[in-house]
This record gives sequence, structure tokens and C-alpha cells, in this order.
Amino acid sequence: MIRGWGLRRKFVTVFLFLVTLPTLLFGSLIYYQATTTFKQQAVENTTRRMETNEKNVTEIISQIEKLSSYMTFNEDFRTFLTSTETELALQHDQEVANIRGYITFQFMSHGYIDSIELRGDQGAVLHMGNPVVSGDESYLDKQAIYANGYPIWSNAYEVDTQWSGEESVISLTRSINDLTDIERSLGMVRIRLNTEELYHRIEVNARRQQGKYFVLSNDGQFVLYPKATQESKAIGEEDIRQFVVTNDSTTMRYRVGKDNFLVVKKPIEATNWVSVVVVNENDVVESLYKVRRSIVNMILLLIALGGIALVGFYHLNIKRITALTEQTKQLEIGDFSAKVHVPSKDEIGELGARFNSLGDRIQQHINNEYKFKIEQRETELKMLQNKLDPHFLYNTLDMIRWTARLEAAEETEQLIERLATMFRMSLNSGKPYVKLHEEISYIESYLELQSKRLGDQLSYRLFVDAQIMETPVMKQILQPLVENAIRHGFEDLPYQGKIQIRCFLQEEDLIIDIIDNGWGFTDDHDVTTGGFALGNLQERLSLAYGEGYGLTILQPATGAWIRLTLGQKPLLTE
Repeated sequence: MIRGWGLRRKFVTVFLFLVTLPTLLFGSLIYYQATTTFKQQAVENTTRRMETNEKNVTEIISQIEKLSSYMTFNEDFRTFLTSTETELALQHDQEVANIRGYITFQFMSHGYIDSIELRGDQGAVLHMGNPVVSGDESYLDKQAIYANGYPIWSNAYEVDTQWSGEESVISLTRSINDLTDIERSLGMVRIRLNTEELYHRIEVNARRQQGKYFVLSNDGQFVLYPKATQESKAIGEEDIRQFVVTNDSTTMRYRVGKDNFLVVKKPIEATNWVSVVVVNENDVVESLYKVRRSIVNMILLLIALGGIALVGFYHLNIKRITALTEQTKQLEIGDFSAKVHVPSKDEIGELGARFNSLGDRIQQHINNEYKFKIEQRETELKMLQNKLDPHFLYNTLDMIRWTARLEAAEETEQLIERLATMFRMSLNSGKPYVKLHEEISYIESYLELQSKRLGDQLSYRLFVDAQIMETPVMKQILQPLVENAIRHGFEDLPYQGKIQIRCFLQEEDLIIDIIDNGWGFTDDHDVTTGGFALGNLQERLSLAYGEGYGLTILQPATGAWIRLTLGQKPLLTE
């Protein structure tokens, strides 16, 4: 079935099944894989973000707890906590200076530390950092005393400070106990951390990621949160609280207005805190839609480019081939004027040019054949009109030859036999072509008769390559040239006229040279206009062998030199 399809249908089918459909399928596969990969990447990014933030929180907790532990074991701090204000002023200036230097270094190393407060049971008090004007922290002291030396972390709460006014802090409160009697309290330390600075420190590597990060206590109180979220309820804080307190699942989805949120939580080790990430799925989908649109646009672009390539290839190639096919059909039904437009020199253009050339050559051959046949018939008609019946003349000559033989006139018999041979070859059943050796035999008989007529005024020589004796040539092409040399070249010649005929192959062409030592041609002599015999012969040879073949006049030192260039096989046959 496919074998009967046209080239246009095959091309469209190949384009659809091998270009368009693979492009759509491949694009759809990329579209699906990109969607899946993007969603998976979003989950992985969220999980990685939580793990990174949890690590940051844990490191900060550990650093602050180590700072408070250092106060328990350091001699300067124990001296401060067990001394009164008077004793510190009189005896322990150096210890106080060391403590101040240590705390100052911590402020410089950890920008999220807002203030540090030391209170000894003997009445000594040291407050460094942002002074707290007001704020209820008494419940933290009670929890620290009850914890008996273990650090107590608060949730976020508000304090009124002297430098920055009201701000949110979380704090570590710890009872400092005696090393020799761990049940006896020496004093208390409170380290306050600015929640906004602390949040920025935790989120330092995640600011460009989607979603919001929170730290909540197990009872649902916010510990760390983005400032903008605290000021608005756009993401549903109450839903987040309930999820942390009452839901054992690690993920939850909820809706606020037109936004869908995904919540993921994970407990922070060694604390009563929970890491929470809230992602607006609309933001994720929007990013995903951008990728999808890019893929869709790419697929549409590829299809459009494929369509342009289809149209271009059709007009530049397929259409030209179909046009050539249509013109071939015209040539097949005999319309040799069929032509194709050749706009370029590529392979199709070369094929079209050769088709046009083929049509021209066929038309030319038909015209030549027609013209050749007409001229041949006209020549035969003139011969019939102007001459005796060849059979009658040949039979009469044969009768005279036998009479000469009976009378013992041998030379007369040979001359008559030569003349009879010429008439027999002239008859030749009307065929326009003879073998080369027959043409040579004819011209030899002609020259022999002429030499008998002219006597010592004429001599001749023939040279013929033996391998070309069977080559077909036009009949009687040499006789007009030899006759022309005798009649015009040897007229009133003061010395013996000589004619030389040479026949040989030169590459693929048959060469026949007719050379004489007569008066020769004038410098401007043209074979096409130099007499009826030569012009007629030139036209016959051009029709029979094609362009580039025929008569050529060469210029020897003396006399005339005519060269016949013939093909080994004529274009026109009998």
C-alpha cells in the first residue's frame, strides 16, 4: 500500500510520525518528569531547610548553655556570686573586670545576645547589655530554682528595654549551685536573646527559599517566628498551634482564604521545641507553572519550527520533484517542449537542467532526422530525374567490359570495371551509410579513372588504419572533396598534382585527411559558403553526427588540407 503513495503523502507521513509525534511525546515526558522532579525537589528543599535550621538552633542552644556552665565552674563568677556589693567594691575589682571582659567578648561573638544578668544570693547584681526596664520574668526564676541547676528556656515574651523599647526575647535562666554542695544555690544567671536577630541567624542560608519557618514549644507557644507573621494572621497561626499540640502527624494541609498551605513539623532534639515550616502551595505551583509554561512554549516552538521546515522543504524540494514528474508525463505523451523551472544549482536543479537538455536534444534529433530524410528523398528524386536507370547503366557497362575482354583490351576492361564498381556502390539499395573500406574502394576507383584521364598530371596515395575498416561512414563523402581538388586545385597547375588520403583514430573520433599540393584555399574561405558541394557535405555531416563534427580546413605550407571529423557511430541511422 505504501509503495503506491505519492511523494507528498510519504513526506507528510514521515514528518508526522518521525518528527511531530516524537516531539510531542518527548515534550510530554519532559513535562511530566519536570513536574515530578520539581515537587520532589520542593519537598527535599523543605526537609533540608528544616534540618539546617534545626542544626543552627541546636548549636545556639548548646553555645548559650555552655556559656552558663562556664559561669558555674569559673572562679571569678563564683567569687562574684558569693560576695556582697561592699566586698566586690573593696576586694574583687579584678574578678569583676574579668567577668565584664568575658561577657563583652560573648556580646561581640554572638550578636543575637541582648543582655546578661547575674544575681548573687549575697546581694551582688551585674547587668550587661540592653537594660530591661520592665517585664515579668519572676516565673522563670521559680522554674530555675525548681530545676536546681538545669537550664530553663523560655518561650518568646515581651520586655521593655532602655535602648530599643519593647522587644521580643527568649531567655535561658539557670541557678548557679555550689560545686561542693550542689544542692546549695549561689545565685542565678539570665541570658536574654533577641528573637528577631536570633531568627535571622538561624535563617541566614534560607531566606530565598519558599515558606516560613517557626519554632514552637510543645504547648503551642511561639518561640521563634518571622516578624511579619507575628503582625498578621495571614497564614493561620491558630491552625499551626493546634497542629503542633494535638496532631501526631508530621504534615498537615489547611486553607486560609484562597491560599492552600502545607505544614511540616519536626521536634528539636533535647528541647521541648518543635521546628515548623509552612509553605504556601500556590507559590510552589506558581513556580511549577513557570517551568511548565517554558516546556510548553519550547514544545510549541519546536512544532512551529518543524512546520516551517516542512513547508520550506516541501517548496524547495518536494514541489520541484512533483513538478518534474508532471513534466516527465508530458514528455511521455510526446510533448517535447515540456520544461521545468530551475531556481537553484543543487541536485534537483541539476536533474531539472538535464531533463530540459534531454527534451531539447530529443526535439533536435527528431528535427534532424526529419530534415535528413527529406533531403535524402529529394536527392534520390533528383537522381531519378536527371540520370538513366542505374540498373540499365550498370548492365550496359558490364556488357561492354565483357566485349573488351573478348577483344583482348585489358586496360579498357579494367577501366570499365572501375566505373561499374562506382555505379554499383552508388546504387547500394539507397542506403546512406557504408563501411569505410567500401568508401575507400569507391574513391580509389574514382581516382584511378581520373589518373587515366589526366595521365602524369595526377598521382595519389591512400593510408587506412586496418582496425577502422568496418567503421560505418556516410556514403560518397570523399568524392566531392577529391573532385573539388582536381577541378579547382589542379587547374593550370605547372607541376604534377598529388592527392593523399589518410584515415585513422584520434581518441574516440574517426579522422579522414584529404591533402593536395594544388593552389589551396584563400585565407577567408568558409566551408559552409565555399560552394554547393562543400556546404552540402558540411550540413549532411552535422545532421548525421551532431554538433562539433564535420569539415575543417587546415593551413598547410602549400596546397589544401581538409579534415573530416566523424563519430564512430552516427546519430541518425538509416
